Amino acid sequence: MNATKRRFFLVALSVLCGTSLVFGGPVNQVSHQTADRQQGSAVLFYVAHQGQLRDVMFNPVILNQVLVNEGSAYDNNTGVFTAPIAGIYQFVFVAQLCRGPHNNNWDFMVNGDERMKCHAQVSGGDTTLNTCYYMEKLKKGDQVWIKQRAGSCAWASTTSKTITFSGILLASQGASTLGGRYGSSCPLPSLSHRVAPSSAGRRAAGSGVFFIMLLCLFLWE
Repeated sequence: MNATKRRFFLVALSVLCGTSLVFGGPVNQVSHQTADRQQGSAVLFYVAHQGQLRDVMFNPVILNQVLVNEGSAYDNNTGVFTAPIAGIYQFVFVAQLCRGPHNNNWDFMVNGDERMKCHAQVSGGDTTLNTCYYMEKLKKGDQVWIKQRAGSCAWASTTSKTITFSGILLASQGASTLGGRYGSSCPLPSLSHRVAPSSAGRRAAGSGVFFIMLLCLFLWE
């Protein structure tokens, strides 16, 4: 290949690359986040109670030490969590049982209905840390709290944090806050999203192929 042909080849290659960038458009498209995710939809809280919850009914139990309240959905004045958006939530209640013959019963309450009972009992001078989990798909505005039945007893010091109530938004509007999706059957993974080429892009691509063919014939001679 002589110097003239080499220069022609470099110029033609530059023109072809420029045409591809202008008319071809982007190959990959980054998926957009949902409006909730863009605005910061993290909803989670972790609260503790200082002191004993002894023998009487509390409905709701007011846990007065707020450690985490992302989304400001837990009200430490009422002890009630109000779902700010619809989605799947998980809640955890933990209580250190008092020593003695106490019949300990706590309920996860949703809009005033008893959805799950948390029961624990020990004998003599024994004690244990009782942990209960609950998960439900809530609507925006649904309220969740813990109810203690009479005869129950739990204790905590100012530093032990052995009576706690926590919750987290796991997924909303089909998008998991922990990654992935829910609500679809057997989703197929997609390696990339392609943008449909415009008519101008298709014409430019066809012209590029024809130009390459002419270039090859020219260099072959």
